[in-house]
Amino acid sequence: MSKLYRTAGIVMRRREQGDADRVLTLCTPLGKIDVLAKGARKLRSRKAGHIELFTHSSFVLSRVPNYWDIISQAETVEPHATLRDDLLRGAYARYAVELLDRFFTSGEGEQALFDLLNHTLTWLCEDDDLDLAIRFYEQHLLGLAGFRPELRACVGEHADRDRRVLLRPHEPTEEENRPYGFDPERGGALCRDCYTRRNSRHKIASLSPNGLWFLQECQRGPYTRLRAQQTLLSLHEEVERVMQHYITHHLEQRSSASAFLKRLKRMNKAQNQRPL
Repeated sequence: MSKLYRTAGIVMRRREQGDADRVLTLCTPLGKIDVLAKGARKLRSRKAGHIELFTHSSFVLSRVPNYWDIISQAETVEPHATLRDDLLRGAYARYAVELLDRFFTSGEGEQALFDLLNHTLTWLCEDDDLDLAIRFYEQHLLGLAGFRPELRACVGEHADRDRRVLLRPHEPTEEENRPYGFDPERGGALCRDCYTRRNSRHKIASLSPNGLWFLQECQRGPYTRLRAQQTLLSLHEEVERVMQHYITHHLEQRSSASAFLKRLKRMNKAQNQRPL
C-alpha cells in the first residue's frame, strides 16, 4: 500500500507525460521533488487549476517506490496569478525559479528555501521595484546553496596573509570615488588596493562604493527595510552586472532566463523612451 503524506509546494516547472498527465517540479519544505499529476491535462481535471506555474498549493502525495510520487489532492494556497498574466513579472519569476533549479538538485532544500521562494514570488506580484526583490533573493539563495559571496572583508592578497581587511564603503575617506572590485574566482569583494593590483591580470568586475554597500544591505536584510529605501536604476544595473558575472562563473554558463529578462527590460526601456 502506498503511503500518503502532505506538504506545501510551489510549482517550478511542468512537462507533459503520456496522453493526459503532467510531471511537476515542486519546491517544498522537504526539498525539490518531481511528482506526477495524473489526468491533469483532461478538460475536467480537478487538479488543473491548483498546479499552474508559480502556484503555491497544499498537496497530498502518494509515495510510490522507484517512481514519481503521485498527487492525490491539491488545493491552492496562493495562485501568484500576476506572474502568469504579466510578461515582465513572469520573466523575473522564471529567473528566480531557474536559479533555484540550477543550484539545488532533486531532494535538496529546506523550509528556509521554500519560504524564500514563496516570499519572492509574492514580492514580484505586489512590488514596483522588481530588481530589488531579485537582488535580495540572489544573495539569500546563494547563501543557502553554500555560495554566499564575501562582501564584508577583502578576499584578495590580504586574505592570503591572514590579515582581515574589512570593507566599509560608506565610511568617509579621501578616495571614496575609487572603485572596489569583485572577484568571482576568489568568491567576493576586493578592497581598492587589491582591485588596482589584480584588475589588469584577471577578469574582475568593478564595484562602486554604493554598489558594494547595496549588496551588503541585501545580505543583511530584512527585505522590509530595503523596500523602504529608493534605489536608483543605475545602481540596479551595476549590481545586476556584477551578480550575473558571479553566478555565471559558478553555473559555468549564463542563465537562459536572465538573458530573456535582459532583452525584455531593454525592449520596455526603449518603448518608454519613445516620444509621444
